[in-house]
Amino acid sequence: MLQLIARQTVADPILKPGRLADPDLLLKIIETAEPDQEYKNDLSQLFSQVLHDVRMGGAWKRTGPRRLARTEQMFLKHLAPAHRHNVTLLDLGASDGITTLELLHAFRVAGYGEVRAHATDLNLWLYRFRLGPLVEYRAGDGEPIMVRLGPLGLRLAKHRREIDESDVFSAWYLRSKSFRDAMRMDTRITLVNPLVRSEPSIIVSELNCLERNDIFVNKFAAARASNVLNLGYFGPAQIASAIAHLHAYLYQDGCLVVSRNVDTPVGEVEDGSVWLKRVNRFEHVTDFGSGSEVKAIVDNWSAVN
Repeated sequence: MLQLIARQTVADPILKPGRLADPDLLLKIIETAEPDQEYKNDLSQLFSQVLHDVRMGGAWKRTGPRRLARTEQMFLKHLAPAHRHNVTLLDLGASDGITTLELLHAFRVAGYGEVRAHATDLNLWLYRFRLGPLVEYRAGDGEPIMVRLGPLGLRLAKHRREIDESDVFSAWYLRSKSFRDAMRMDTRITLVNPLVRSEPSIIVSELNCLERNDIFVNKFAAARASNVLNLGYFGPAQIASAIAHLHAYLYQDGCLVVSRNVDTPVGEVEDGSVWLKRVNRFEHVTDFGSGSEVKAIVDNWSAVN
C-alpha cells in the first residue's frame, strides 16, 4: 500500500492546502524503504514531500529532488581544479540530505575523483509523544513541532524571528502544561532520507551553524548554505558569525555557495552567489538568479575584523 501511495504522490501530491502532512508516514517509509526496492525513488520523494511541510528550530525543513540544481552547476563550474581529485563537501542546513546526494552524483557524473560529503542540519530526529489518541511531535531540545488527533494536525513550531503571530489554537494547546507533561515518548523518527542513509560517502550529523565545530576546520573543498543563512532566520551579526565558521572550515581557494529558493508565479527559483576562500576573506565570483540576499555581509566580512 505504501508503494502505491508513493507512486500516486508523484502525480498527485498528498499535501492538500490547509492539511498538515502526517510525520508517521516518515516512519512507515523508513520501515519499508530498502535500497533494492522497486519503488525506492518514489518512497524517497514521498519522504521529502512529507518533510517539506515541517518547521523545526524556527526554519522550514523544505526539501525535494532537483530543488538546488543551480548550486550544483555553480560548484561544477567554479570549484578549483586543485580540489577536484578529492572533493570534500559541507552541506549546511541539508534537511533530509536528498539534495546533498544529488550534488554528490553531479560531481561523480562530471568525472571528479573521490567525493565525500557531510550533510548537516540542526535537527535530524523527531520525537513522538502520546497520550491516548493524541500524538505530539517534538524536536530533540523539547520544542513542540506538531500535534495530531487522527487525520487532524496543528502546527506548534514558531518562526525563528517570531515575525508571524501565534495561532490561538496552538497557544491554547501549549498552555495545557499538565496535560502535555503526562504524555510519554514512544518512538523517535529519523529525518534523513532513506536513499541518503544508504549512501556510504555521506556522513550526516547535527550542527548549529552559529556554533564553531573545530573538527571541521580546514576539512572541506566546498561548502553550501542553501535556505539557511536567510535574513528572515538570522540577523546580520549572526550570519557574519556563520560565515566566519565556514571560512575556517574551507581549504584555501575552497568554494562557498549561499542561496535561497524563492517562490514566484512560475514556481521556485534559486537566488545565490559564489565565493572563493582567500586568506582573510571571501572573494566574490558570480551571482545566479538575483544573487544571495546576504551577499553584502559575506563581501564585507574579514577574519581581521
